[in-house]
Amino acid sequence: TAMLVKALVPVLLTSLMWGSASCFQGGVVPSCLLLRKDTSISTRGELSLVRSRPWSMISLQANFFDTIFKRAEKQEEGSVAREQVWEELFDDASGSPYYWNKVTGETTWEKPQTRDAAGGGGNEQQPGGQLSETNMQASSLEYPMPTLYNGWFCGTYKYPGSDGAERCIEGTGEVRDQMLKAVGQALADGLTRMEVNFPPVPNLEEVDFGTALNQQFAIEIRDVLGMEDQKYKIEVRRSLIDFANLYWSRALAAVAGGQPVYVQYCDQTSKKNANSPGENVWIGRLETIPRTLTERQELSIVVNPGDVSQWKKALSYSGPSSPLIFLNSASGGWTYELAGPIEGVEQVYYLKRISKGWVFRQYPGPWQALVEKPDGTVECVATYNKRPLLREVSKVVREYSFQQFSIFNDRYAKGFGGRL
Repeated sequence: TAMLVKALVPVLLTSLMWGSASCFQGGVVPSCLLLRKDTSISTRGELSLVRSRPWSMISLQANFFDTIFKRAEKQEEGSVAREQVWEELFDDASGSPYYWNKVTGETTWEKPQTRDAAGGGGNEQQPGGQLSETNMQASSLEYPMPTLYNGWFCGTYKYPGSDGAERCIEGTGEVRDQMLKAVGQALADGLTRMEVNFPPVPNLEEVDFGTALNQQFAIEIRDVLGMEDQKYKIEVRRSLIDFANLYWSRALAAVAGGQPVYVQYCDQTSKKNANSPGENVWIGRLETIPRTLTERQELSIVVNPGDVSQWKKALSYSGPSSPLIFLNSASGGWTYELAGPIEGVEQVYYLKRISKGWVFRQYPGPWQALVEKPDGTVECVATYNKRPLLREVSKVVREYSFQQFSIFNDRYAKGFGGRL
């Protein structure tokens, strides 16, 4: 009997846990979850693993969600306290209202910005002048992130969705326009070493699986490169990233305003079937660039540079005052940061996916940390005056996503925010 009871207890606990699974939709988490022995857990220390049995229970120390609610209450109390610091008074002579700070004694004719006036608050500058909490829709920013995913397209395309219904993409051209604006401003400010880095296709992580969006974007690439014939369909699909980068490099060449531009790609895919981009644009591999370029002032675009040797080679080929742009570097695996491996290069247009969101920067604006929400829109939760560390901005986005949406903000899992 004792052995039977010991065998049934885990089963009963499991049934209770999954029986209350419906309460997840209401934001409530069961008080215990069952995991295998030695399961690794790392959730800011609020969870502890009892390892005494093959099946162990995670107890919520001090109640994880109570911790979140208490933080929110403290922030609310702080906002209210800041509002109560200011008192409205009236001038005896003019009868006009003015405002007096009870703490500092400061007076002002203008009404201080309170939590309500700020649309939710949270704009205080953090120590060091690096991080500013913003919590606002990306569309309200001066330099908003491009729309997911219409911003990649310039044309309008109709295609069948996975459910059989017809879908329509109305391109906004935001990625192209923002990139040209950022680079144009950087050139006007005298910058000569720049990096432009963003996903060259809408669904970069799924490029090997042929998503509907990527397939439609391949059609736009073929149209622009003069490869509309069906015989080039497989060629573009097989090397979609390489042809997408060629597409973007030709768009970027427009910033030269008709002056000579050298586009040097670092991949091994042949581009001979693409049409001519114009007399002012020369396209070839990095190794075949004319050595005379170092004595001239033409704009040079290096596409998809990989290891540091390719970056250094591109720098050696370009004159000290010749504008040089590194486009969509493949060196992320080498540095694992928000920059390439060479110092002295300004990230003028940068868009990178991170866990639960994005990092975005359009020169001369600040760096932005954005959460991608379950409905597919994005919200800016922090801005940085200087380039942040990848681990720092990832932590901010991940924690904000969990506080707002718990576990229901996943791009893939249906029922948990899945939207791909």
